[in-house]
Amino acid sequence: MAVVHFSTDQRQHTGVAEIAIEAANVRDLVRQLSALYPSLDAHLVETSSTAVAIDGEIIPDPWLEELTDTSEVYLVRPLAGG
Repeated sequence: MAVVHFSTDQRQHTGVAEIAIEAANVRDLVRQLSALYPSLDAHLVETSSTAVAIDGEIIPDPWLEELTDTSEVYLVRPLAGG
């Protein structure tokens, strides 16, 4: 199962630091996370502002990216500043 690691902000919605999920690709993973954590859904669907890192590599267009049993996934929110 792929392991999803949650940021401190995301943990406010999930209550856990990480979760293992059986998913074929990132789209499936996001759907499952949205069903498990409805309050996290708003953070997950902001695809234009959320990056996905798989096994340490940020994927530019992640939706159909395949996941394996050893995948480590991070949903990264952009930093604000100016």
